[in-house]
Amino acid sequence: MLIDCYQPEDVFARVPEVAAQTDPVLKQLDGLLDDDDLYQHVRGDLGKRYRWTLVHGRHSTPVEVILRMLICKHLYQWSFQETEERVKDSLVLRWFCRVYA
Repeated sequence: MLIDCYQPEDVFARVPEVAAQTDPVLKQLDGLLDDDDLYQHVRGDLGKRYRWTLVHGRHSTPVEVILRMLICKHLYQWSFQETEERVKDSLVLRWFCRVYA
């Protein structure tokens, strides 16, 4: 089943000093990625992958997370595995990719 996003968690409420270290490029991209038309287009494309993606099956990684992790992958020219590891290890990247604890 295709889900839209994880329940938000304010990671920076617990670690306020990390927020100051946020990359300005990521901050700017974050604003651009809040566009609902872009999100709906990507969601529509992912929903076409298999016939019953939108209604049946196990829960997917949220569309928002997929999109943002792919942006990080291409922005920093990382492999899929390296992207996963770096996002896992960085609170800033976890915030950007909307991957919560």
